[in-house]
Parts: sequence; structure tokens; C-alpha cells
Amino acid sequence: MKDLADVIAAARPEGGFVVRGGRDYFMEVRETATGTLWMCADPVTPEDFEVLAPGEEYQKFGIAKSSMDAAMFRHSPNGEQEPVRERWIAGRLFINVAEALEIDFAEDPSGMSRAMVNKDHVLGFKAGRKVKLLRTSEGLFVETVGAPDNDDNLSLQENASLEEIELQHNWLVHLPSPTITYWWFGQGRSFQGPVTLPEQP
Repeated sequence: MKDLADVIAAARPEGGFVVRGGRDYFMEVRETATGTLWMCADPVTPEDFEVLAPGEEYQKFGIAKSSMDAAMFRHSPNGEQEPVRERWIAGRLFINVAEALEIDFAEDPSGMSRAMVNKDHVLGFKAGRKVKLLRTSEGLFVETVGAPDNDDNLSLQENASLEEIELQHNWLVHLPSPTITYWWFGQGRSFQGPVTLPEQP
């Protein structure tokens, strides 16, 4: 079986960016002029985000833990014919990863919010691990942000449910563009897709 790092590297188009690190913390800033999101290219700590001073051109957007073992961005939003945009912000390398198209916040701050996001994001999950899935009327969504520790306490919308699969092989997920994302902002948890389940023996 091929190593996941080799699998995702082989799927990278010219100009694509393979994210360094796996199930680590990553932080993002929002560019004030365009509203697009820039993610730090390397893993960080909550303390790094706390002291981050990105300047007047950016707003600190958030920090969260990645659910996948590897990830890659094929291109930046609206930049299909060009390499992923890179920029040094506050002494760190950031990449332009996403653009929020619409956000429907839950009335309850601990509830389930929905956002449509413009991005071209590929996720990698290692063989042998368990992966959490969210099923809604819109399809099946894979965990992308956060850990499953508190999933039993997530407030789900009507007819939504959580599932779990154990992977027999590495799973490479190419999220659709745009991507539907479900969020529990207070818990730092997100499921994204829709996706198709991998073929299992």
C-alpha cells in the first residue's frame, strides 16, 4: 500500500500546494479588501494565534484542528489557471485557500450552521483509522475540522445523523467546488462535502 503522503503528492497538479502537517492546529486570517481567507501554511499553536498581529489589511479569523491526516489545495479561489497564492503575513507563510459565498448561522450559538465555500480542497485519511461522517438531506459529509471527542453532544438539525467508518485503505477526498460546510463554531467542529464513500473490501 502506498504511503498517504505519496498518494496526495501524486494528485497535486502543477501549482497546487500540499499542506505541511496533518491533524494539527492551523490558523486563518481574512483579507479585509477581498474577504478571502488565508491559512498559515504550517501547523501552529493556540498561543501563536493569540499573539498574531496580521496588520490592518487582515482580520484574525480563527484557529482549529484539522481532522484529516493530509491535505492539498489545487488552486486558490477563482484562480484555476494559476498556482496557489502565497503571501508572508506577520512573518509567516500563508496561502489563499477559501472564499465564503454564503453563511446561514444557527439561531442557537451552539447549533449547526451552514456555509457555502469557494475552494478546491483535497483531503487525505490514513488506512486503519476511524472517520466520522455527517448525513443530512444534502448528502454525506466528512469530518474536516476538529476531533470527535464531543460529537455526542453536537446539536443536529432534523433528519441529520452521525456515522463512523473504519478505513481499510487510504482515502483521498476531492471536495466539490463550491463546498457545502456544516459548522459548530463554538466547538470548532466542521463536516464538509458532499462526498462519496470509499470502496471497502
